[in-house]
Amino acid sequence: MKKLNRKPTYGAAIRLARIAAGLFSKPYGWSFKSIAESLEISERTLARYVAVLRSELPDWHGGPLVEVVGTGGDRKLRLVSSMKAAEASSYQVALLYFSLTVLKFLEGTVLKEGVEGLWDKVYENLSLTQQTRLAGLERKFYAVPYAPKDYTDFSEQLDVILRALLDQTRLKVDYAGLTGEGHPHDFDPYSLIAYRGGLYLLGHSHRRRAITYLAVERIRSVDFIREADGTPVRFAFPRNFDPAAHTEGTFGIVDGPETRVELKILSEQTEAYVRSRTIHRSQRFARNRDGTTVMTMTVKGTTELANWIMSMGPWIEVLKPAALRKEVAQRHAKAARLYRAA
Repeated sequence: MKKLNRKPTYGAAIRLARIAAGLFSKPYGWSFKSIAESLEISERTLARYVAVLRSELPDWHGGPLVEVVGTGGDRKLRLVSSMKAAEASSYQVALLYFSLTVLKFLEGTVLKEGVEGLWDKVYENLSLTQQTRLAGLERKFYAVPYAPKDYTDFSEQLDVILRALLDQTRLKVDYAGLTGEGHPHDFDPYSLIAYRGGLYLLGHSHRRRAITYLAVERIRSVDFIREADGTPVRFAFPRNFDPAAHTEGTFGIVDGPETRVELKILSEQTEAYVRSRTIHRSQRFARNRDGTTVMTMTVKGTTELANWIMSMGPWIEVLKPAALRKEVAQRHAKAARLYRAA
C-alpha cells in the first residue's frame, strides 16, 4: 500500500472529524462534491482524507470504516459500519413483520392496505443481504387470529374513523342496537381497540354522557360533524385518558358493576395454564392444603368471565359470588341435559 506523503495537520484532523460526524447523519452516503463544498477543499485533498479514513480508522470488526460507492461525479462516501448496523436490524424487521401478521383479520380494509403499504416501503429500502436473509418470512412467522370478524364491507367506516382519531374530530355515528334498532351518537373517538378478532371504538358518547365503546361492525354509517363553515368539529383529547383503564384483560371491554370473584382451580395442569397467562390484571393465587388453588380477582361485570369459566369445563369451580356460581351451575346443567343419553 502506498504511504501518504503528508502528515495530517490540526486543521486536517478537524476536517476528518467533520466528515466522519457528517456520515452518521447520512446513512445512504455523502457525495464527494458536497463534502468538498462543505469543507472548502479540493477533490485531491478529499481523496487524501478518504484514504486516511479507510486506513487509519477501522470499524469494530477491523475493517474499513468508510467505503466509496458510485463512479466519477456520482461518487459518494458512506459508513460501512452503518450498513452492518442495518444488517443487525433484520431482527427488528422480522419482528415488525410478525406484528403485522396479527392484523391479518383486517383483510380487505384500509387498515390492511395501509399496513401492507408500510411493509412494502420498509422492504424495498432493505439491502439485498437483508432481503435474502428475510426470505420466507410468511412461513417463519404466522399468527392465528381468535375467531376473527369480517371487516371487508367496513373499509369506508374505518377510513373515517382513522382520520377522526388522528385529527381529533367529532363523529356522527349511526349505531345498530342488538335488535337492529338505530342509535345516533355524537362521538369523540379516543382509541381503536383490537380484541379477540374484533375492532372496537372507545370514546366519549355525548348521547350517554360517558366513555363507551362501539363495535365497528355495528356502525351502520359514520361521518364528520362539521362547523357552520364546513370545517370538522374538533375536540380536546383528555390528558389523563388511558385505554388500559377501560379494558379488563381477557374479559375485554364489557363493562358492569365491580365484582370480586373467587375461583377454585382443581388440577395442577389447569393451574399452570392459568398462571402462565394474565387473565386479569388483579388476579391473585393462593394454594390450599388439599392441592387446589384459589384464584381471586375483581372484574367489571361477569358476562365474559362466565363464558371463560364455562370454557374451562370441570377444572374450575366458582366459589363467589353466589349469583355467578348459580349462573355457571345452570349453564352446566343445561349442557349436561343436551348430551344426556336417551
